[in-house]
Amino acid sequence: MAKKLPKTLDTPARQKRLLALLDEYVGACRPPPEADAKKTNGKFANLAGFCRFLGCGISYLQKLCTDAPRLYDLICTTLEDELLISSPSPSLLSYYLKKRLGYDEREETSSASCGQMRLVFEHDILEDGA
Repeated sequence: MAKKLPKTLDTPARQKRLLALLDEYVGACRPPPEADAKKTNGKFANLAGFCRFLGCGISYLQKLCTDAPRLYDLICTTLEDELLISSPSPSLLSYYLKKRLGYDEREETSSASCGQMRLVFEHDILEDGA
């Protein structure tokens, strides 16, 4: 069921409406209080799910990067926090941390990634004598 979404987010009232919808979405993702925590984790709150909840595409929210960057940052941070407090599986948490902290980016040389110094000589040091 699509929500009443403002066409633009150029006023504080419209931005506040979007944050209220975010709170509603996050609440809908959480398991009910009476649920067994060991058996029910609730739904995984994420940006794509929030877009589906709103009845819009991801481009609508990504437009916030330029129009309202603090609001977009708050939305992403809220969804990130929900992930971390939802007790994700170790594999999901590992994947998330690698992406978030940049551990999956490959370095050009292995020496740069482990903090070792690499010396480069512009002349042949063996010609200097021993």
